[in-house]
Amino acid sequence: MRLKIVGSGGMFQIPNPFCKCPICEEARTKRGKYERLGPSIYIEDIQMLIDTPEDIGVACDRQGISEIKYLSISHKDPDHTRGMRIVEPLGYDCIADRGTPIQFIALPEVVDDINAWNGDGLYYYQNILHCISITKTDYIKIGNIEIHLVNNKTHRGNMTFYVISDRNKKAIYACCDVKPFVHNELYFDADVLIVGLVSDDGILKGGNLLKNALFKDDMFTVDEIMEIKHKYRIKQIIVTHIDEYWGKSYADYQKVEETLENVSFAYDGMEIVL
Repeated sequence: MRLKIVGSGGMFQIPNPFCKCPICEEARTKRGKYERLGPSIYIEDIQMLIDTPEDIGVACDRQGISEIKYLSISHKDPDHTRGMRIVEPLGYDCIADRGTPIQFIALPEVVDDINAWNGDGLYYYQNILHCISITKTDYIKIGNIEIHLVNNKTHRGNMTFYVISDRNKKAIYACCDVKPFVHNELYFDADVLIVGLVSDDGILKGGNLLKNALFKDDMFTVDEIMEIKHKYRIKQIIVTHIDEYWGKSYADYQKVEETLENVSFAYDGMEIVL
């Protein structure tokens, strides 16, 4: 099973065009792994893209993704939905006014959330442009790949965690709104947990402290993630959804990785082969 981190960033891309901090300036100079676009992942085996941040078209072009047969969106937040116009070039011929729908797979409650926040946009794409076909489900099998869509519903609303398996290999993609990490038996013995919103040291951009931030209770510490790793017997942790306001560069996270066991930090284009 082959997965690719299409975008490893969060709410704001790195470099943030409106920021002159050292992290953004470094990214402008070094580019490559120092840049981060919005959060998304691609399952290469079945050409399936999960999540559509605003810059998803740029991210797919950078990562050489030229075919998407299946699409899913984890939840309604703008940094995961505002690029859903990607379905237009994928499935709609504007010259012939003809749609060739790709399959859109999501939890029923997430479909409802997205439509409520985006003016029934998904139904527009399905019923007017005919460029997607919506499948509301919590499970799908495509070839040898099985995908369980688990609702990690918390105080913030509906959030999809994806349990992706191919025979004896298993990956969990839990990109956003991860805390609390609602128990599910499907999480045991995964090869990798790709998880978002993890603070490595509690220090944010400009020396601000996580403990003083309004969102402090929505983020895991590394210690808490290690507890989840051990509880569910997960072999490897990859941290993604790395936000600009965390104030750390790719090189900073390389140093952090040296202090941790089987924990790494994602970068755009990261290949995960199981």
